[in-house]
Amino acid sequence: MKVAYESTATSVGFFRFWQDRFKAVARNRQLIKQLLFLSLTEQYKKTLLGSIWLVINPILSILIWLIMNYSGIYQPGETTIPYVGYLLLSMSIWLFFVSFFKHLATGVTESGRMLMEAPFEMEAKLVEKVLLNIVNFAIPLIINMVVLIIMGVSFGWSSLWFLPTLIPLMLLGISIGVFFSLIEVVFNDIYLIVNQGMNVLMFLTPVVYTTKVNSEFLQTIIYYNPLTYLISIPRDLLIGAPIEDWSGYWVSSGFALLVFVFVMHFFFNSVYKIVERIFE
Repeated sequence: MKVAYESTATSVGFFRFWQDRFKAVARNRQLIKQLLFLSLTEQYKKTLLGSIWLVINPILSILIWLIMNYSGIYQPGETTIPYVGYLLLSMSIWLFFVSFFKHLATGVTESGRMLMEAPFEMEAKLVEKVLLNIVNFAIPLIINMVVLIIMGVSFGWSSLWFLPTLIPLMLLGISIGVFFSLIEVVFNDIYLIVNQGMNVLMFLTPVVYTTKVNSEFLQTIIYYNPLTYLISIPRDLLIGAPIEDWSGYWVSSGFALLVFVFVMHFFFNSVYKIVERIFE
């Protein structure tokens, strides 16, 4: 059995490839809206607190770090705002990145049977997952900003650049999720390993500590880690902290863009062939 819809990505040039992707999104905008509505209503449907978990999750994720910090066990380095606010904001940005991986990495498995049975373009599923993650990020972010204001943090004109400077981080998160969606559908254990590896990666990125953490080993890793700049620059812009390394941000952004372009081409050249083999 062949998939009901198959991409023509293998036979077109670079600009035609992206033109086809945007046209596919436009054709499926109504389906994307329906999928997004279903996902938003279903994700916490069987929980007692419902969408309140969007607020609770970031708080629970920082609780242990606050306990360690205030007990003197853990020294994150000097922060320009209260550590509670720094941690809330950093963890929200980190979860924004990781959630793209978690939402998108299972996308092919979730959509495989549908691709075999009905006219369905993967662009719709990918965009729906991306929009779902953006909505899930926006709600706790607004609450975090209210908390920061209560703590006395003021927002200036530089704060307006916060969302635009998050775009490279979003592209990198999408790229990792989309790439591993092709692996997860064949080798689920590799996906599980990478999923756990994301927890390790957080400790190699200035999320729960600053770039001035008292460890030469960590400082070296932080310096060469692209996520350092893609997370710290937007965060610093939002709270009005001094920007230390714009050059690192632009290099990391260029890297994220190149990875995104490569992965998207690879994905649409491969996904329908993989689905035919796995779900036939």
